[in-house]
Amino acid sequence: MPQFQEYDAIIVGAGATGAVFAHELTKAGMDVLCIEKGQHFTNHKEDFYENELETFRLTWDYSDYEITGDAFDAGPNLGAHVGGGTLAWTATALRMFERDFRFRSTWGQPAGTNTADWPVSKRMLQRYYNKAEAQMGVAGELTSWDEPGTRPPVNPPMPFYPSSKALQRGFDRLGLRSAPGRVATNSRPYDGRSECLNCGFCRAGCRVDAKYQADEVLIKPALETGRLHLETESVVTHVETARWGGWAKGVHYVNLNSGVETYAKGRYVILCNNPFEIPRLLLSSTSRFHPYGIGNYFDQVGRNFYSHATCLGMGVTGETLNSYVGHSMCNIMSLDTSYNRERNDYVGGFSLLSLHGAGAGSLAAFPLKHLNGDDLRQSMARYNNSMVLIAFIEGMPVYSNRITVNRNKTDDLGMPLPHIHYEWHQNDLNAFEHAKEKIRDVMEAGGSEDVFTSGIFESHPMGTMRMGHNPLTSATDRYGRVHGVPNLFVAGGCLFPTGSSVNPTLTMHALALRSAEKIAWQWRFRERFVQ
Repeated sequence: MPQFQEYDAIIVGAGATGAVFAHELTKAGMDVLCIEKGQHFTNHKEDFYENELETFRLTWDYSDYEITGDAFDAGPNLGAHVGGGTLAWTATALRMFERDFRFRSTWGQPAGTNTADWPVSKRMLQRYYNKAEAQMGVAGELTSWDEPGTRPPVNPPMPFYPSSKALQRGFDRLGLRSAPGRVATNSRPYDGRSECLNCGFCRAGCRVDAKYQADEVLIKPALETGRLHLETESVVTHVETARWGGWAKGVHYVNLNSGVETYAKGRYVILCNNPFEIPRLLLSSTSRFHPYGIGNYFDQVGRNFYSHATCLGMGVTGETLNSYVGHSMCNIMSLDTSYNRERNDYVGGFSLLSLHGAGAGSLAAFPLKHLNGDDLRQSMARYNNSMVLIAFIEGMPVYSNRITVNRNKTDDLGMPLPHIHYEWHQNDLNAFEHAKEKIRDVMEAGGSEDVFTSGIFESHPMGTMRMGHNPLTSATDRYGRVHGVPNLFVAGGCLFPTGSSVNPTLTMHALALRSAEKIAWQWRFRERFVQ
């Protein structure tokens, strides 16, 4: 018989969005349980190491996933511990454009895609963007791409590195606007945390917390309230419902070390455990009232999966650029290409962001993938003479790209294995070709003698629990509530109907702040008027 506990809210996953809910709900006075599969690194100076391979220790393991299609390569895209992806992220913190929330109205619905407008607007998210940037300590400045009324970031921009100046030269010669990137990395001491030391190992975990890491900034103060109960190295295996399936009652979870199963009851259940594991958990939580999984009456759970199609380029120069120095991504950026005005064979666009720091392994894995032996060693030896640029391309949601479960195969905890099916859409491929050409053009204009570009690969998994007004075409409402189960919330990139061409984390954070505010308001109303 499992043990029993009761809370105001239960959060599954203590990553980028789970930490937001933990912080905001405990601040509101709620008693919260947060369940995390990974570890809690409480001493970053001792727990993290300046080693590029450390990224893999901090990111999600897909080894038991079944994968079909040509687009998913199971790269280190998602977090795996308390703090989640913010431990290993590159800290790029960009706001989406107003048009990104109205993709279908702007671009239509290309054949074979399932594009949609968001049920929320940029205007509705502005104050949550402001709060998210303040919590993260975003550095940057107002740019020509910002809409009127946008507040400047709370910290000044990071100075340009030598390779960023070379890229700026390339942008200028092509007539592309550029600006310092927006990054959640301290350009000066902020909120009791250090400024960036430019060590270059952002993706191995920041030992001085100059980079925003949710465990330090949000989980730590939530624990200090005494109202957050954090269970680590534990996995939720089932969400239980009541009231004929219309109410989330609680969760069953298992401690991976002891094997002890616990049942926890909560007034609210909030799933923040990544775009693959959320649909997996809901599809696994079958019952008499949910024979196909919770919220899946209209077969929307797990649908419309997509990512940022990605291209990585390396341009070798005759200059010493010390590319190994600095925060990992977005020291300089150009967003002029985020709205396609040049070609008629694709819709959407792509961002162009610089890369620095300890990213040599990524070069060997992507743009230099075709090289071996001495050729690879010689090219890698020129890393510090190189500029590096990455393009994130707005991927297309496709109805048949989805997450399902194999009910005939289970893991050690008895959960069905997840199955990912992901194929590139022609729009993704056409946009990728344009991005690859543009990277080459910028680097050659900036002074590169040799340019190497990668093949297409995926970044930032999104979709699978799409927000929308209609349960026939979406899995959740505009607050991330699962249709038909009003106290069951979902958070993260899985909510995005479309993905923009900018990194998703800041928008995930803003959406989580908005939903947490909704939950706290409902809880206060109940406490005051119901009991």
